[in-house]
Amino acid sequence: MVNLRNIEELLILQNPHLVGGEVGVVGFKRDFFDKFCHELIKKKLIITLNGPRRSGKTFLIKQSMKWLVEKKKVLNNNICYFQFSGSLNEKDVVTNVINLYLKKYAGKGRKYIFLDEVQYVDYWQDQIKSFYDLSDNIKFVVSGSTSLFYRQKSKESLAGRIVKYKLGALSFGEYLRFKKMVEPSVDRAKFVSNLAIYRTEFKKYLAMGQYPEVVANPEIDVKKYIMDLSDQIINFDIPYFSSKIDRSLFLSVVKTLSFDLSEEYSANNLAKILDIDREKITEYIKILEEMGLFSVCYNSSFKSMRKKLVGTKKIYGLNLNLALYINGFDGSYFNDSRVYGRYFENYIFMRLLEKNGKIEYYRSNNNELDFVSDRDAFEIKSGKDIDVEKYSQLSLKIKKKFHLISEEEGYLI
Repeated sequence: MVNLRNIEELLILQNPHLVGGEVGVVGFKRDFFDKFCHELIKKKLIITLNGPRRSGKTFLIKQSMKWLVEKKKVLNNNICYFQFSGSLNEKDVVTNVINLYLKKYAGKGRKYIFLDEVQYVDYWQDQIKSFYDLSDNIKFVVSGSTSLFYRQKSKESLAGRIVKYKLGALSFGEYLRFKKMVEPSVDRAKFVSNLAIYRTEFKKYLAMGQYPEVVANPEIDVKKYIMDLSDQIINFDIPYFSSKIDRSLFLSVVKTLSFDLSEEYSANNLAKILDIDREKITEYIKILEEMGLFSVCYNSSFKSMRKKLVGTKKIYGLNLNLALYINGFDGSYFNDSRVYGRYFENYIFMRLLEKNGKIEYYRSNNNELDFVSDRDAFEIKSGKDIDVEKYSQLSLKIKKKFHLISEEEGYLI
């Protein structure tokens, strides 16, 4: 049974602005910030925001709360933030939090209710849906560290009522801005004048620049930070997906995939290497995708989804700092040009995926293009010569516009 007094204490602790304190926080803003705020002031769809641990979701939410007050003149008491945890997974807890806020603290006008880490609560969708359907005057934002909808206990669906967003690792441009350095410019003269800095900083970024907290606090021991984070993922996030998962084996899958970034893999080969069945490998990789840690890249030369699924695929990490340190490496690993090339390719994949929503690669009869989207084909050049005409003709054959991305151009993406 939910203790309403304890709930109210938590509500006030997390919302000091309801009793005269300040709203939200200030600080470095992600590229996504303006888009997120624009979505906030739209009517009525529920915003869901998810992504891996330590990607800055809570900070983004609290920044947007301050933006609502300062830019849109929303009253303090019309903004409510509540962060859940596993210990609060009790019947009707979401309903009780919302009712308590609405009845005792909310003012007149449109209300903004932010529910953070709500995936810990069973049937959260059902509880939010009842408020959503009965009121046009509440904007809900729901966030979580792991997938909000993976194997959720729920009788209701929020289909048609939500708009989904993900927040991932810092981009190179964000990393530079965070460090108060000049971002890459399309102005060639400005770009070239800072090129030596970009080359140096990009390797630092690949090694320790994709977590906001690490970039903001240079004194952090990156290796310890990553190891603590991986421990939290394995011991706290994974049981949320399934209590039956072999955590030691799951960690072995993460390490193996991290070692083989930008390489082709098959579930059958991975199953043999790790001595487990193929179905379990497939399940674990699906969970890693749901968590926003890895992404599978399919071969676009296979036209049917069945062939894409059973055929050879490529694996890419969505946080390269984690991929690097979880196998015991550090920035010196990039002194090997082959390793650096794979990480550079992986970075380009991350940026293209963010911009296009769907990225595949193309391989057929010994002909290959690094990446393809609906309209475009991309070949990545990192410190080596390339037959531009060959790839241009191949792109034309598959009816795609060809783009060559060199290391320098990669900084601008």
